[in-house]
Amino acid sequence: MSRRSEPVRKRTVDHLQDLLDGHREAALYGPASARKYLERVLSGQQSLPNACKFFAYDLLAAACAETDAPERRDEAIVLARQNAEFAREDTPRAWQEWLPGIRMFDVGIAGAVDEGRFDDALALCEEAIALGLGRVYEQKADSIRRML
Repeated sequence: MSRRSEPVRKRTVDHLQDLLDGHREAALYGPASARKYLERVLSGQQSLPNACKFFAYDLLAAACAETDAPERRDEAIVLARQNAEFAREDTPRAWQEWLPGIRMFDVGIAGAVDEGRFDDALALCEEAIALGLGRVYEQKADSIRRML
């Protein structure tokens, strides 16, 4: 008898690359298509690593902001924040590369300010500042404090 080969297991970075490639292709057709792709990936792949879920939810938050889905945007931001530590630990290089262009803070702050939830917007600013995202979030925080 021959030996059965072990199934090939993808590494987290391979899952991430597949996710980003798929998103890039879907985004060519607009934010609604990108959102649909991300929703399908997140609902259909129970084996998607938590680190990859961070990136997917970050992208989903932006797509929801562009497709006028504020409830889903806020949910995606919460889930991205919950999975951020996994991304930081499991994919440190991808995390560092992603951080300057992270989307959840900008769309979350803009949405919270538009909806009059200034405390939520300020909390997102402070989280971004704590991650070292810089002066732009310090300025946003100052502006929000003036609104309060």
